[in-house]
Amino acid sequence: MDVIPGGNPESKELEPDPKSTDADQGRAEERVQTFQRIGGPFVAAVEATRMPMVVTDPTMSDNPIVYVNQSFIDLFGYCREEVLGQNYFFLAGHDTDPEVERHIRAAMMADEPLDLEVRLRAKDGREVWAAQFVSPVHNDQGRVIQHFASFWDITRRVKAERRTRRLNEVLESRVKERTQELQNELDRRRALEGVLTDSVREKDKLLGQRSVLLHEVNHRAKNSIAMAISMLRLQMARQGDPGVSEALENAIQRLDHLARIHELLYRQDSNDVQSVDMAAYLTELCLNFAHLRSPEDHRIELTSDADDITLNVDRAINVALIAGEAVTNALKHAFPGKRRGMVRVGLHQEGDDVVLSIEDNGVGLPATRRAGSMGMRLIEGMARSLNGTLTVDGDRRTRIAVRFPSKPRS
Repeated sequence: MDVIPGGNPESKELEPDPKSTDADQGRAEERVQTFQRIGGPFVAAVEATRMPMVVTDPTMSDNPIVYVNQSFIDLFGYCREEVLGQNYFFLAGHDTDPEVERHIRAAMMADEPLDLEVRLRAKDGREVWAAQFVSPVHNDQGRVIQHFASFWDITRRVKAERRTRRLNEVLESRVKERTQELQNELDRRRALEGVLTDSVREKDKLLGQRSVLLHEVNHRAKNSIAMAISMLRLQMARQGDPGVSEALENAIQRLDHLARIHELLYRQDSNDVQSVDMAAYLTELCLNFAHLRSPEDHRIELTSDADDITLNVDRAINVALIAGEAVTNALKHAFPGKRRGMVRVGLHQEGDDVVLSIEDNGVGLPATRRAGSMGMRLIEGMARSLNGTLTVDGDRRTRIAVRFPSKPRS
């Protein structure tokens, strides 16, 4: 017995009569009315969905459409009366592939589900590409009584694919032309490759020589300063005047600061001998001040705290001289007797500026400061060389700070 989905299984079975066209049309109309009348929730659900759907009746001649939902009507532009009772292939246009129609008929005859992309025509003649899904519906005896078909509009996708193919063809043509142009350019450049390669090699050779020379300059500068220090020490040993000896010792310490930065430049692994890693340098600077203390004297802790800042050699030397002068003064005067304390050297990025600070927690600066001391004049001069601003705070503890631009002014 034929069963309409959602309908009454006791509905009267309608047998096709191939001898009478009028009788077939009458039966088709009766099936449409029966399907719509007893379809129940199935018809309501299909009617509400956005996917175009139809149901055909293969028990009748030419498998007519017995149900169509509103989404199908909206997609193809036909009214419901124009669709019901029509052959399934009435949507095929003159340009529909006959092989596609043959494939659909064969699948229906073989009682197989179908999944196919087809080109159809709407009522106004426009092209509609649809992904078509057709499934057979069987009754209790396994006989196909209906075909349930749904359509997914893929017109935009197909048109996009066509545009893509056209664009690809144009692109391939342009790529071919451009490839030939590039090949010609490549041939021309290859003709210059030998000259360019030789130039690069020569440049690398010169840079290597420059690096060696700069290392040698730093090494010789360090040695020259060391010789000057030795001569000053000899001179100091022959002096009986304590004031002169103190002045010579201060000069020796300042020269020692210069020697140590040249030593750092000489020993650094980088080929860039025009710049100094200030964090590493300040750490080494603090370690090198051990000569101002006896080995057993650990009263004063000397530390450094620096951001990842690189300065050129000239600016690094200025920073070194300021830090060295301030640290030397703190170690000599900030912790009299057996007083314990700490000296911290800092170098930090603050916006577009760099701030160098040397601070201690010692006794602070005296209330009456000696005007025009050599150390302070040196610090002031180095601060001006950095285009910086010097501040000194020494009421309770001493803090010397120089704020200068992170990039040298042209």
